[in-house]
Amino acid sequence: MVRWVQDAVRDDAAVRRAVIAASEEMNASGRAILVWNGDWLQSRNQSGKGLAGVRQAIALEVAFAPAECRTQRMTGLAVLKLEDGADGARIALGKGSWRWSDLLGAG
Repeated sequence: MVRWVQDAVRDDAAVRRAVIAASEEMNASGRAILVWNGDWLQSRNQSGKGLAGVRQAIALEVAFAPAECRTQRMTGLAVLKLEDGADGARIALGKGSWRWSDLLGAG
């Protein structure tokens, strides 16, 4: 599921631009930006939570994933690489214990 969602957000130019801009703004330099920790987090200079375009792209992939993928138990963070290289933009999702469906507010 991590690869599936990662590939989807990497293929979306608008999402990639938003994450790269946020990474530069936050001087993340290869460190992942946490966008969901049980709730979508609001980033600086963003009007909505979770970098709205990123949140929508991820939610769409999760919503249409097979049920066994959506209910997969996860522990800790899932890091999605949007760019290759050591300093490439990355986002992180997760908390202690969660399921992909939690990102949809489905519990």
